[in-house]
Amino acid sequence: MKKLVKPLVLLLFAGALASCEKDQPVHIEDTATIVNPFASYDVIKGDDAFSFEFKNNSKNYSKLEWRFGDDSLSTTENPKHVYLSTGKFQVDLKTFSADGAVTRKLTDINIIPDSVAKITAVKTGVANQVKFNVNVKATIQSIEWIFNDVSPAVKSMELSPIRTYNAGSFNSFSVKIVTVKGSIINLSKFVTPEGLAENITQSNIGFTASRDNGNTNENAAKLVDNNVETKIYLGGPPFPLIFQFKFGSAQKVKIYAIGNANDTETRDPKVWTIEGSNDETNWTIVDSRALTTTLYALAGNKYKQLAYFTIADPKPFIFYRWRITANNGSSNFQASEIRLFR
Repeated sequence: MKKLVKPLVLLLFAGALASCEKDQPVHIEDTATIVNPFASYDVIKGDDAFSFEFKNNSKNYSKLEWRFGDDSLSTTENPKHVYLSTGKFQVDLKTFSADGAVTRKLTDINIIPDSVAKITAVKTGVANQVKFNVNVKATIQSIEWIFNDVSPAVKSMELSPIRTYNAGSFNSFSVKIVTVKGSIINLSKFVTPEGLAENITQSNIGFTASRDNGNTNENAAKLVDNNVETKIYLGGPPFPLIFQFKFGSAQKVKIYAIGNANDTETRDPKVWTIEGSNDETNWTIVDSRALTTTLYALAGNKYKQLAYFTIADPKPFIFYRWRITANNGSSNFQASEIRLFR
């Protein structure tokens, strides 16, 4: 009888352990591995400036989406795309894994009009006559030139039209080019009887003023914002007033423009020089003016207008300055713009 006690006790103990284990929650360790997708691609230029191919190098994805920055979408593995205009576009590739994880890659494509189409305007040998041409990094389907030197404007569908201008005139024109794939290039330029004139007065140039004011609506920066609706206003400034430009390399300025403002022509600049330098110490006068009338009168008695002045013997300089020694009678000074053209 005593021999049965010990096995019975062990059996009861084992049963108690089993009962306790049934009351415990079961823990199962998840050993699954989540594999994230990897988005990658190469951009390959096509046969013209608007066409691109995209080589997909992505991994671990179940589907993908391409967006090209112009409201278009593709789910093709290695798509080709043609942009229909110039501009800056952001290519966005998203890759999706089977469990919903997403990765993406972004790339900017910038199609600059002046890099796609090169306009030329050269003298023909006939007085004041200019021949236009264009070299496009694509096959042209159609072209339309609009010349604004007369009213109504003159239009031409020729590839190389010829125009005769008034001596000393400064004229605007535009051209619209459509490629065989439907892409459109729009360009606007200025021309004189000597050829093209390019505005190089941009907001990111080095620009300083000998005198300014704290009014951000009418300060010196308004002279170079390419907007005749804004102006600089200075109350009772001492002359000379000097507004200076610094370029990254020597520029040959052929024409410049001065804009009047909106209140009274007596504040307009009247006597000035345009000077150039390559060391900011030695200055050469490249043009001087002492107007016998006002900028307002030169603009046909209109405010917020530009008057254009030709530099007879342009030379390359890194620094330019507009040095004003008198205005048109008021003790105050204002102007809307100064623009330099090479």
